Amino acid sequence: MAEVTEVSESLFQAEVMESTLPVLVDFYAQWCGPCKAMGPALADLAQEYDGQVRIVKLDIDAAPAIAEAHGIASVPTFVLIRGGEVAARFSGAQTRSKIAAILDNVVEQRA
Repeated sequence: MAEVTEVSESLFQAEVMESTLPVLVDFYAQWCGPCKAMGPALADLAQEYDGQVRIVKLDIDAAPAIAEAHGIASVPTFVLIRGGEVAARFSGAQTRSKIAAILDNVVEQRA
């Protein structure tokens, strides 16, 4: 059963940029209310897309260099990385269905 996992600054390259699966990165902060509100939808999507897309979260306060390198100006910001490249990017709280549509598009492109 897939879960949303926390990725650290030291593991970001290996876990995200070099992943064989597309990875949706949730750039968040502990103090961010909308970030917390996204938790249940992301957990559900991690299970639904298990084996097709990984979903991870990165705390911008714990990994400021990664956040800066990806131009994160607000949280939550979601960046979909495929093959080490940004495939999609969107900011703010999102509906589960909007994120699912973006993930569906990436999964279809991999097929």
